[in-house]
Amino acid sequence: MNSLIEAIMYYYDLRPNSVEQLGKISRIETDHGLFALKETEIDRLRADEFIHAIRKLAKMNFNQFIPVIPTKFGEYTLFAGNKTYYLMPWIEPLEYAGRISMEEVLSDHMGIIHRMTVKTQTASKEMLDHSCERLLSRWELHALELSRFADQAEMKGYISPFELSFLTHYGMVEQLSQAASHHLEKWYEATLEKGSYRSVLTHGQLSRQHAMPTADNELLLLNFEQASLDTPARDIASFCRRGFPFALWSEDEVFRWFNRYQQHLPLLDPEKHLICAYLLFPEPIYYAVQDYQNGGNEFELVQKLEKRIIAMRKVQRLVPKLAPTEIEEEPTSHQ
Repeated sequence: MNSLIEAIMYYYDLRPNSVEQLGKISRIETDHGLFALKETEIDRLRADEFIHAIRKLAKMNFNQFIPVIPTKFGEYTLFAGNKTYYLMPWIEPLEYAGRISMEEVLSDHMGIIHRMTVKTQTASKEMLDHSCERLLSRWELHALELSRFADQAEMKGYISPFELSFLTHYGMVEQLSQAASHHLEKWYEATLEKGSYRSVLTHGQLSRQHAMPTADNELLLLNFEQASLDTPARDIASFCRRGFPFALWSEDEVFRWFNRYQQHLPLLDPEKHLICAYLLFPEPIYYAVQDYQNGGNEFELVQKLEKRIIAMRKVQRLVPKLAPTEIEEEPTSHQ
């Protein structure tokens, strides 16, 4: 029996009879039932924000999440070394068999959370400049590294299959970066003119990996470890990126997510531009290149890159329907 787990469970007045390790979750059997102990690396500040988020949701009577159990001393997280632990009731994994997609149900949950927690905040020029500069400096750094990778590949006598695939589509990568910056500019101008923006409680990494189906095909959310007060656009864009592979690239399916979400909180035009900016920037391509540079199975890395290129091409087609701008409307007007 793991002595650390025994020590942690002491704080809950529970004695483990058996422990099964399932990645970062320990399935613990006790005389008082089954429990899931999660090990994570979040720091104290992030742990406080996480617990604040789920307590806020409970207070607002949003119950579609797996609760965190407090210790006998009223604490929700425990720290040991550089790890953070928290306890939940064990939920037996079930297959989801609902009529609508898991992503549509999650869009519904996200819309409810955002509607319940939405607040209008003042948007000063200084705050907007700082937000844009921080995002643009990260994008510029990533775009520069992609450009450097393209230059280095072109100078080689032998170009690897991965480099060849990347160079073939590098023109699209540059277009995506420019389009992302354009939508960010649209968001900046509209928000500056309005003088306000909306903040909500965001999950931070909402996806089917962080949802547990129940016997009646509802979904319970889990892993609010990255929860924070932020613009709804970041949560939606992050959710879409994670959900696209399960949509089988049906635009109708993606628009169902947006429609389901907007039944709770209709999106403002500046928010649509910000969602498009996040979706368009070729971050997935950047991380595929990083993986390649770290070494690995070339065949698998090429497959990963090509899947992401196809996904970004589909995002390119999707975005003009979400938030039309003159930049995207030009090509269709010349056909």
